[in-house]
Amino acid sequence: MIKNVGIDIIKNKRIKVNDQFASKILAEKEFQYYSSVDSKTRQREYLAGRWAVKEALIKALEYNFPLNTVCIATGDDNKLKVTGLNLAENEFLNISLSHEEEYSVGIAILSEK
Repeated sequence: MIKNVGIDIIKNKRIKVNDQFASKILAEKEFQYYSSVDSKTRQREYLAGRWAVKEALIKALEYNFPLNTVCIATGDDNKLKVTGLNLAENEFLNISLSHEEEYSVGIAILSEK
């Protein structure tokens, strides 16, 4: 059963591509990937996507958290996984993010088992 939904959209050009800003948004594993990317455009898309999905999580969960304490990574099943959050035993999250040239969007769905 769905308990809550959060969604966020951001204009990519609002994102600053620099390590100081990235370290405020990205968890350590995410920052390692970000640092390995050569293209500033791809770095901006990556940051914007992570920003959008983490803001969507805040809306779905209805509480704030430091963005860099939560990691969004692709699991073995090729689905996005969230680590760094404490959910109730009967809760789970589904998330998705997408980006194109101008915008990035993230969605989070909090459900009960």
